[in-house]
Amino acid sequence: MDQALLDEAVDELRALVALDGGDVELLSASGGAVALRLILEGAECRECVMPKEFLEQIALDMVSTRLAEVGAVTIDDPREA
Repeated sequence: MDQALLDEAVDELRALVALDGGDVELLSASGGAVALRLILEGAECRECVMPKEFLEQIALDMVSTRLAEVGAVTIDDPREA
């Protein structure tokens, strides 16, 4: 998996989530799957950040347009804890 292309996609998602005060970090990437963690410590309104399912679909679109071998993106969302 091309790390530079993956980083580019994650940075694009980070910019989107930052609009609501959140952030995203890459946890792992292997076997066609990418795992991310949603960070909400800086968000004034945790519920204003897009829902997990929506973020996962957007992230998959951002990653798979750059890396066709990626077929799944999961996001660890602290709002579910």
